[in-house]
Amino acid sequence: MYNVSRNNFYENQKSSTVFTPQGVSRFIFDVVASKIDKTRPVFDPCVGQGSLLHPFDDAGFKTVGLDIVDHGYKNTIIHNFITYDAADLATPALVIANPPFNIDPTTKVIISEHYGRRPLLPEVWLQRIIALFGKDIPIILFTPYGMRLNQSLSSKRWQKFTNGDYPKISSIIALPKDIYSDVMFHSEILIFNIAGLAPHYFYQPKRKADPKHPLSIP
Repeated sequence: MYNVSRNNFYENQKSSTVFTPQGVSRFIFDVVASKIDKTRPVFDPCVGQGSLLHPFDDAGFKTVGLDIVDHGYKNTIIHNFITYDAADLATPALVIANPPFNIDPTTKVIISEHYGRRPLLPEVWLQRIIALFGKDIPIILFTPYGMRLNQSLSSKRWQKFTNGDYPKISSIIALPKDIYSDVMFHSEILIFNIAGLAPHYFYQPKRKADPKHPLSIP
């Protein structure tokens, strides 16, 4: 499902940060913006350079990001999300996150202590979001397909999705496997707790205005 030679972390070391393409950020915004409360902030707990928040900034939304390193986004809180208590943050209207593909040594130790040796990182971020803000908050989360697929009936993740520990999925955005620079990776975007969306979208780059494809309008 992906190119092992490009993704092998041990043979081809990579930063934990893989930036979200701006076209994907804009596509997400076009899908959800009309459903989001503009009086409260949109929060990205692994903000990087702020790609996911830029479209919301441009539209006048309040935004705030968090990251362990300052990558230059204007409203960045410097903190490790795994240990962040959100005491200085107003309850967000939306949490949007593309969690790290790999983890730095410090975060690895913290995660191992609290989530097991090799947890799926987007699931760790989902659990932390729920712990801080509750499971009813609107969430947009980038994940590999394995977050919801290829599970056994007895798997803990399957049980959490089916017994109500995790919120119900409102919609899914499918991404092409070559969407990221230098990484070939099977991924999708899960949207929780946002009503009024189509159940599924395929990402497509912007193109000329077409009344049959309103999400493609620049």
